[in-house]
Amino acid sequence: MHYYRKAAAVFILFFTLALPFFLEVEEKVALVEFETLIAESEYLSSTAAENKNPAVLKAEILKIVKKEAVKYASENNYSSVVTKHLIYKGGTDISRKLAKKIDAKN
Repeated sequence: MHYYRKAAAVFILFFTLALPFFLEVEEKVALVEFETLIAESEYLSSTAAENKNPAVLKAEILKIVKKEAVKYASENNYSSVVTKHLIYKGGTDISRKLAKKIDAKN
């Protein structure tokens, strides 16, 4: 009778430890390229044309992008949003979709 208990305990332990590997959700990374975002968005391009100070412009655009990117990432199950650099490989470019969403809101 003890063998059945030990076998059941090993069986439960094995599946308890192995189950997270099978249920792991794939993490998706969203990439945002600011140049594409400003070029595609009418609101951001008009904001860029109004401001002459580059530091104020970058801070204002970054504030808008952060706010909208967080919402977009949570709605579409992205684990993180990063700015697109030449050294980063992988991920999905969401710049155009994010520009459309920003234009729709503003």
